[in-house]
Amino acid sequence: MNTKTLGYSTMIVSATLMGFVGLFARNINTSGDVIAFTRMTVGAICILAILLYQRKVPLLSSTKLTPSVIASGACLGLCLAAYVSATQYTTLANAVFLIYSGPVFSTILAAIFLKERISRLTAMLLSAVFLGCLFVIGIISYDSQSGLVITLSFSRETFIGDMLGLASGVGYGLYLFLSRYRSDVSSDVRSFFNFLFGAVAIGIYFIISPPSLAEMDTSSWVWLLAMGFFIGFGALSLLTIAAKHLKAAELACVSYLETVVGAGIGILLFSESLTLLQAIGGILVIGGGMGEVVIGMRKKHQLPKQAQFEH
Repeated sequence: MNTKTLGYSTMIVSATLMGFVGLFARNINTSGDVIAFTRMTVGAICILAILLYQRKVPLLSSTKLTPSVIASGACLGLCLAAYVSATQYTTLANAVFLIYSGPVFSTILAAIFLKERISRLTAMLLSAVFLGCLFVIGIISYDSQSGLVITLSFSRETFIGDMLGLASGVGYGLYLFLSRYRSDVSSDVRSFFNFLFGAVAIGIYFIISPPSLAEMDTSSWVWLLAMGFFIGFGALSLLTIAAKHLKAAELACVSYLETVVGAGIGILLFSESLTLLQAIGGILVIGGGMGEVVIGMRKKHQLPKQAQFEH
């Protein structure tokens, strides 16, 4: 098996496991923040174990902690808590499509704070994702009698979940944006701090709003521990292997498989359904987000080449 095949194979399995978040969350009788805290803690422990095995622990103490490193980890933890909670209050498709609007929010933040120019193609991709989100949460819907309907009223059944999904997308965008400030930190060390400060952020939230474990039965604990192992340790370990053999853009594009798996589980196991416009919205979110990721990575590769040419 060549390195590319190994990279794609491990990344596909990793993304597939990540797509099972909603299935696990719906079988655990506690809030999404507890589930996310467990996952972040397991992730931190797994990364630390990997660093110990590779004898890279000294890199942790030699890495200078800056506000962007701490904040990016906190945003990752809180966005994951919002996402897991969203899977409990809305359809799995809505939750997973909305969190993957993150790259768009990251691009908007870069344009505002880093003064990055938004090209015409990027603007079209941003518009596609924005329109897709409107389709997914039902602001734009279709009625056989009225045709296309634009309204600010939301479905009472999924409102909380849809808003949590949007919040997770914003949090994911903040995480991606803040991660750009410290490109000098190695991926494994950065992953450890992301998981660590993500768990710390959720822990601080616990002080404000203490979690309840009263309804956690034996089945819930089994599902929670299994989630920590398969989606925490399993998906993370496979992602680490894939990252050694694939480019960042390739990793990002394959990661969108999670949206297909998440939506598919909702349809097959929970009898959820998508309207035609919601399905189109999901495609717009995936297509626009993937396009933006690829454009971003191309820009990164072009900058060193331009610098070499100028010198």
